[in-house]
Amino acid sequence: MRWSLFLLLMGQCFVSTCYLYEYHFIREAKTWEEAQKYCRENYADLASVFDMADMARLHESKEYEGKAWIGLFSNPGKENRMWHWSLPGVNYTKHETRWGSSEPDDQNQNENCVKTRGNWTHARCDQMMPFICYDGENMWIIV
Repeated sequence: MRWSLFLLLMGQCFVSTCYLYEYHFIREAKTWEEAQKYCRENYADLASVFDMADMARLHESKEYEGKAWIGLFSNPGKENRMWHWSLPGVNYTKHETRWGSSEPDDQNQNENCVKTRGNWTHARCDQMMPFICYDGENMWIIV
């Protein structure tokens, strides 16, 4: 009896990720690297998107007003472009994206940073624009 009750209780538990964070829209125009530095000094980093629910929450924010840098970038000069989130330890997941219909198109190899305006577009990192910072941490919760 004890063993079967233990197995029954084990079946009720699973591990879930709970994200406790906020996005902050910064209206001041900066390059991608300047924006990253600002976010790291004042929050955690440039905005990372963990899933499509995050993307919806990011765009539904009252502060969000159009194009802005997010924390997605690629290393310049790579033939097989790999995208990375600025926030260490967060992996880029290709199926959880919001690229524009022709993006990333790689027409200009200097477009290694990503801006959002509903959809994602890669752009030159030296462009000046507002940006979105991320503030928080991931927590594992057993439910």
